[in-house]
Amino acid sequence: MASSSTTTQPAGQFSGRPGLFPLGQVLASFTVSAVKAVFNFPSLLVEWQKRDEMRNHLAQMDARMLQDMGLTETDVRREIEKPFWIS
Repeated sequence: MASSSTTTQPAGQFSGRPGLFPLGQVLASFTVSAVKAVFNFPSLLVEWQKRDEMRNHLAQMDARMLQDMGLTETDVRREIEKPFWIS
């Protein structure tokens, strides 16, 4: 009776040429990333809208209100000049 030797691969290890990922795994990983991006997009839009509203509100505050919060006009200018997608 011939003995068959089997080796087990540790988790995360792939058989085949070292350093290369199987195409199936690469495609699966890309698909998961794309699905996450699609489902996260609505929450990203809400975050951008809130950020824009906050900056507009900040721009309307007078010097006394800014001083109460410990902000300078330079701080406010720097913040309100940022695009909405930058936090």
